[in-house]
Amino acid sequence: MYERDLERIIHSNAYARYFDKTQVVYLVPYDHLTRRGLHVQFVSMFSRMLGKRLGLNLDLIEAIALGHDVGHPPFGHEGEGYLSSICKEMGLGAFSHANQSCRLFEVIEPLDLSFEVHDGFLCHDGGMKSRVSQPNLDKTAQMHIDERKLRTVTPEVDLIPKTAEALLVKLSDTVSYLGRDIEDAIALRLIERKDVPWGMLGSSNHTLLEAARHDILTLYGDTGQFGFSEEMYQTLKKLRKFNFECIYWHPKLKTESKKIEQAYKLLFENLLTEWLEKREESLLWTAFLHSRTQEYLVNTVAAQYVVDFIAGMTDRYFLKVLQERLIPQKIEVTGVHTSH
Repeated sequence: MYERDLERIIHSNAYARYFDKTQVVYLVPYDHLTRRGLHVQFVSMFSRMLGKRLGLNLDLIEAIALGHDVGHPPFGHEGEGYLSSICKEMGLGAFSHANQSCRLFEVIEPLDLSFEVHDGFLCHDGGMKSRVSQPNLDKTAQMHIDERKLRTVTPEVDLIPKTAEALLVKLSDTVSYLGRDIEDAIALRLIERKDVPWGMLGSSNHTLLEAARHDILTLYGDTGQFGFSEEMYQTLKKLRKFNFECIYWHPKLKTESKKIEQAYKLLFENLLTEWLEKREESLLWTAFLHSRTQEYLVNTVAAQYVVDFIAGMTDRYFLKVLQERLIPQKIEVTGVHTSH
């Protein structure tokens, strides 16, 4: 069953768009930076290795890992914040990429995925909010629906998934981005390796992964719990704090932030206004709505149409649409000669 889910995710249009979506660093012309598509592969590899040792369902693990971030809008978590502000202004509730991943494969590009896969998407973030946890084996489909509604009110809420496979992905997501983001920042000369508070994690992403994997397996073997030892947990929390202060909020990476925030607002307003005025002659229709299901068209309000369209854009397509629609272009007039 989960093998079918995995195949559908990999062959989806949303999965194809991963490869031009920001992980952390955007608008920097450097080929070796981690993109969203590479990140989900890292999560899949790490969680599958753990799952194999623990005898869990590897297809379920991979399906959750590879699909969990399809809901991310352009420009990563920063773009998510800007889009969430728009959503709240329009009365749609807060935007959450975890919720959007479920929404995308349920109603926008419906794949008929298993409940356990959707639950894994919704619960994948917040892996450092508690040191240990256990799967919520009693979770029902109605509880999942209630948790999705909760995300629109409290997007940062820490949700516990139904399956052990999803819990591994939740842990692996954090482990997979911390060290890799540090390596990217070192390559860009934003930080130096000697300044990183590695602690028991060694001195590189490779040693971090090895130490974390050993710690997770040891804890499970000793206690039957999913999570980290106290020493590992405190070390990872310290490293995460370092990443936010020295990488994610680095001023050199935020020089275009105000422009991107304004771009989100302008593009949303432009697309919504054109849809209300031109309907099937609008870009929203020709590039997005024309291929949606009748159920989606009937049950979705106009503002949500635009949010779903923008959230699915790659960084490059977002900038292309922005330029074409909001930046004056050269006008070609037939028969006019510009030479003197």
